[in-house]
Amino acid sequence: MRPGRAPSEGYNPRLCPSAGAALPPFAAPFAAAAVALCLLCAPAAASVAPKVLRMAFRTAEAGFDPQRVDDRYSVGVLENLFEPLLTYDYLARPVRLVPLVAEAVPQPEEGGTRYTFRLRPGILFADDPAFKGAPRELVAADVEYAIKRFRDPANRSPYGWLFEHKLEGLDALAEAAAQGARFDYGARIRGLEVRDRYTISFKLVEPDFNFLYLLAMPNVVPVAREVIEAYGADTHAHPVGTGPFVLREWVRRSKIVLERNPRHRGYELDPRFADPADEWDRRAIEALRGKRLPLLDRVEIYPIEEEQPRFLAFLNREHDLLDETPFAFIHQVLPGGRLAPSLKSRGVAVYREEQPEFTYDVFNMNDKVDGRDNPVGGYDAARVALRRAMVLGHDRDREITVLRKGQAIAAQSPVPPGVVGYDPAFRSTAQDHDPARAKALLDLAGYVDRDGDGWREQPDGSLLSIVYKYNAGSQESRQLAELWVKSMADIGIRLDAEAVQFVDLLKDKKAGRFVFAGSAWIADYPDAQNFLQLAYGANAGTSNEAHFRLPAFDALYRRSASLPDGPERSALYREMSRLLLAWAPWRLGVHRIFNHLQHPWVKGYKKHPILYTNFKYLDVDVAARAASAP
Repeated sequence: MRPGRAPSEGYNPRLCPSAGAALPPFAAPFAAAAVALCLLCAPAAASVAPKVLRMAFRTAEAGFDPQRVDDRYSVGVLENLFEPLLTYDYLARPVRLVPLVAEAVPQPEEGGTRYTFRLRPGILFADDPAFKGAPRELVAADVEYAIKRFRDPANRSPYGWLFEHKLEGLDALAEAAAQGARFDYGARIRGLEVRDRYTISFKLVEPDFNFLYLLAMPNVVPVAREVIEAYGADTHAHPVGTGPFVLREWVRRSKIVLERNPRHRGYELDPRFADPADEWDRRAIEALRGKRLPLLDRVEIYPIEEEQPRFLAFLNREHDLLDETPFAFIHQVLPGGRLAPSLKSRGVAVYREEQPEFTYDVFNMNDKVDGRDNPVGGYDAARVALRRAMVLGHDRDREITVLRKGQAIAAQSPVPPGVVGYDPAFRSTAQDHDPARAKALLDLAGYVDRDGDGWREQPDGSLLSIVYKYNAGSQESRQLAELWVKSMADIGIRLDAEAVQFVDLLKDKKAGRFVFAGSAWIADYPDAQNFLQLAYGANAGTSNEAHFRLPAFDALYRRSASLPDGPERSALYREMSRLLLAWAPWRLGVHRIFNHLQHPWVKGYKKHPILYTNFKYLDVDVAARAASAP
């Protein structure tokens, strides 16, 4: 049998008796007919085609160790291999937290500083040699171990900021390890209290009413210590979780294959929070009602950075889904805002999503980069003026209309529509395209062309030359970089674009090995805090790629984290956004609008605002796909 296929799908012992089995006298007349029927059934079952879903990622993955990755493509795979304590209901809008490996979504205790979970008994990890042939049950100690891994300096977790200054006693363990000691995973701390085999209680340093969102993130997941220790430095290639799929094959930056996990207990779609007026909800319920999930046998993912081959793979029916249709083909797919007749006649459907994310271009705020003076870094008046002038000089309107084909909304703050804390009335002219204001600001700050070569020098007369790093594998990023070069030339600033591989670019930004670079952030959880933490000083070198450190901003951030949703917290979010506009560590970009395409044989699809892939809810009509072949 194929891995993950239930025995009843291949062989029915009630219909087909074993050879040599004794039959009661009254059954003899029917024996020959039963055997003949078995002979007919066996080849039919063997010929059932597996349900395989194929799609592309826009960019290559980094790896599959949950506590050591932060790119959306790696995390999109992880959400199928591992399971957090909580997750989001598939159909509910606005999004809604629901239990996954936990029995319930707990209420905050002790003024928002304690959250206690009980795990569902009987949940098993996927089989792995590290378990030495025995089934391995998920227990509370696995949750404790995973959270500690985020703060172990040896892991250099890009999401270590999630639990920094968060749980009582955890910072002390991390600080001791940072001084050269091994991280003490056996230490008992008040912040991670394992009360019994299935119960864990978190004690926070300060109230945090967003804490439950952290525990629904696809990389904040339990892991088995014996697996991590067995694979050492190669944990990216050996993810072992309790999720509905397992990693069957991985050719780095080329191919990722998932297969159904035969140890998984299965799911059923919960339609309680669906919208009966929503067409996508109705389709998903119709396709999945009463079925045991997952239904897919196999998922094949191909990272394809070039837009045209990714688009053609979908058109040629080689791929079943096209996640985030490239902007270059929007007029071909949606002429006049409607699905092209050629696609509609083939049954292709489009899901339009205003994704809870924003793009931004990030300035390195450090004074030096690789030991040399950084022309855009620092907090003095001249450097602030330079950054603000570059923001005003950048033609964001052209980015939206020409490069993104109108599929974007200009960002007024880092907080996108669709998350708690978004303020539709918040606007500022500080991010508008205004070359005249940009030139005037540069002149006043002393950035003028002293030698008549057409390029401005720094106030002290030294060369002003800025390098912009961008993702080498993305045509979109390349076009955005070219727009930056042209926009800066229009105001007299020499800017050079440098292409860098996506994974290397992520590393460079975290390490501060850049001057200016393109970036984007997709919601980990649906609250403004998740976006404003990108400028929190304590996160410098992890999610705070600008290495921005402003005491006034940090004080507001810490205060907001201790408040529940309400007018007081929203006011703090607005003030933090104003500070970011004033000091300009970023050029705010856009909130992108994505159009996701599916062939008609893909069933159960509805793009989730927070989760990435949701393969466990998808089905493939194999016969319909075969019938569509040209």
